[in-house]
Amino acid sequence: MGQHSSYGFPTPLRDKDTKISITARELAPIVGGWVLSNPKLGWRWTEWITLIISGFSFLISFIFLPETYLPILLHWKAKHLRRITKDNRYVSEHSERASYYKRIKAIWPMPAKFLRTEPVIAVFGGYFCFLYILLFTFLSGFDYIFRDTYNLSLPSEGSPFAAIAVGATTFTLGAPGFYSWARYKTEWHRGAPIKPEFRLWPAIITAPLLPISLFWLGWTNYPHISIWCGLAACFVFGIVLIAIYVSIYEFIIDSYGEHAAVALASITMARYLTAGGMVIAVRPMYEGIGVQWSMTILGCFAIILTPAPLIFWKFGHKLREKSPYARSYEF
Repeated sequence: MGQHSSYGFPTPLRDKDTKISITARELAPIVGGWVLSNPKLGWRWTEWITLIISGFSFLISFIFLPETYLPILLHWKAKHLRRITKDNRYVSEHSERASYYKRIKAIWPMPAKFLRTEPVIAVFGGYFCFLYILLFTFLSGFDYIFRDTYNLSLPSEGSPFAAIAVGATTFTLGAPGFYSWARYKTEWHRGAPIKPEFRLWPAIITAPLLPISLFWLGWTNYPHISIWCGLAACFVFGIVLIAIYVSIYEFIIDSYGEHAAVALASITMARYLTAGGMVIAVRPMYEGIGVQWSMTILGCFAIILTPAPLIFWKFGHKLREKSPYARSYEF
């Protein structure tokens, strides 16, 4: 190990955890609708059920989930070596660092700095904001898109979210095969590392489907058109959502290495603030201009963002060279 260990930021959760969290978010309105329709439960039980599931998940994780943060593991190893060798030269950089308060003071401004100075974070942060605006507006918008148009009952009005969840699950199941095929066709060298831009292939292919799914959902929203047509658009949206989400996450993680946690924190902060604020404007938008034109406006924004993955696939390496935080790749 040597006398000092290397230090890095914690590795962010990879695509498996991301896919699970998004799918769970889409299933929540379905469960909530059935809970609210039961007169013996009421809306408070939506919170109780969430608390029960979260508490159970926390206990399982606390008991069985192993520590994977490298600086902590090296700190434990150094401590073990000092104990068995009686040699105090075995120390980790983690144990020699400043206090927790000073570390927090140094790190907390960095997410905002990344948004200001890193083009990759600024553009893809905007893309994520837009995806979450869509997802959050659907929470209220589906009342107008499906319940009012097709006279769905209260228990059934959350069911269209199942179409998004099925789309997301479809991409999740097909992603390993897609990545293997794409690597074989583009950058195949057995056991060799790949450039971060390779991660953008799912986003490049599916990004054009985002505006298509929004226009499709909006302009087929009439009572005389089958509800299955709108659900098919939601299915496509689910595929696009998870494909763009995961590929951009992996691109940022591979690009920024030990600074990936800060980069992703920048995007997370921006997307929740923006999407949460947009929820207030959702109902006036649908009530004022209707489903068709609401989807048209959102679809036009999606068209503007469509080239972003392709642009960063082509010029991402040049931006990494100029960034003081990105990793350099030598092949």
